[in-house]
Amino acid sequence: MLSDIDMDTVFAHYQQRLVAHQELTQCFQAHNVQNYVNLALGITSPEGNYSAAEYQLGPMVLANNSAQSVYNLAIQLDALTDSHHVPLTIYQANMPYLRISLGSEIAMMLNPDKYWVGNVRTIYSHLLLKHNGNQSVADEELQLYREPDGCRPSEMEYLIWRDLYLSLETSLKSIAKMGDEEATKQGVSSGQLKYMWADAICSILYSNHA
Repeated sequence: MLSDIDMDTVFAHYQQRLVAHQELTQCFQAHNVQNYVNLALGITSPEGNYSAAEYQLGPMVLANNSAQSVYNLAIQLDALTDSHHVPLTIYQANMPYLRISLGSEIAMMLNPDKYWVGNVRTIYSHLLLKHNGNQSVADEELQLYREPDGCRPSEMEYLIWRDLYLSLETSLKSIAKMGDEEATKQGVSSGQLKYMWADAICSILYSNHA
């Protein structure tokens, strides 16, 4: 599944995300709300949140929610003792345009060894693994999981996305391990932060496919 991707490209992508993670952590710990939120929503740099930047959701989030409320959600996510509570925490915050894909990326960018991202990139890679590398089948199923444009998620939509998000954990651990093995074969360094490394691999897999 990974033999056709350039692990040098994956590692370079990982390093860009690592820089964004470090900047986010500094702003978060310094309570620099505006700078933290602008990066966490992918406004100042797409590396801060690809889910937000790809669909230009950052400005829409801030047009409907305060920067402080986004920062408060980040505090809640960072404080969770169980990563499986990420979807419920995001849903209960009830913030327009800030849903599981965007919110889980906020969580991962704060603690990439604890939280994983549930967005189009990771879902596609999960489906690719599930269907033994069959791109057409993975892409067909991916269409079922694209988040609609609605402002707030329905309870049924939330339940679908919650279950999908939770199912990604095992797949992303496997993808990270596969990435380590492929990087070794190609003589390339591996990312040390588990879910950020998996996310970098998924991003390149999806980018190559797209």
